[in-house]
Amino acid sequence: MIYFPSENATDAEFSDKGLADLSKTDAVFVKIPYTADREKSPWAEESVVPTSKLLSDNPSRDYNVPVGKVTVIVADSYGNEYYRMTKAPSTDQLKGYLKKVKDQADKTSEKLQKNLDKANEYLTNNDRKNALKLLLKNFKEGVVGLQAQEDSIRAYHNILDAARTEMAELVEKGDAEGLKALAKDMDKTDMEKEIDEALAELK
Repeated sequence: MIYFPSENATDAEFSDKGLADLSKTDAVFVKIPYTADREKSPWAEESVVPTSKLLSDNPSRDYNVPVGKVTVIVADSYGNEYYRMTKAPSTDQLKGYLKKVKDQADKTSEKLQKNLDKANEYLTNNDRKNALKLLLKNFKEGVVGLQAQEDSIRAYHNILDAARTEMAELVEKGDAEGLKALAKDMDKTDMEKEIDEALAELK
């Protein structure tokens, strides 16, 4: 349970004996201090690879929590959101959502694994372009920690590592056409800017 208090909230906003008992047996409660800040950090590194919203420098921003309004998010142990309430829920409501989280997480894992399996088939046939499309599709789900997502991230980094080696060889040869072809394969990945800069240096 991830609790974002409203502005000027008191301890009574989201607290009773039922919730206290629930925190001892069924769930971990995390309270995020109130903040009106929703600005992105100027030092944040941009990447298509999802990262933990719960562990970010500003969970209120990354979970897109309205400023000043109480919000309670039911998530898995990695902080992946499955249910959201914009008023303090009852203990029975929370228990109901908790029972559903595992099923929702399993469904998400199945979807991710299906895309990953197809991506691996493309990689077996040396088709990194279509493999990347499926891996990026997984990343758009925004979840972290699930095994299929971790495997997708690993596959993605392996592809980019090989592509960076290829890019270095193309730059050394002065092969602009080769870099353009590589750019098509790396469309919408973290390498887009790197390839653009390499092409600019060849001009």
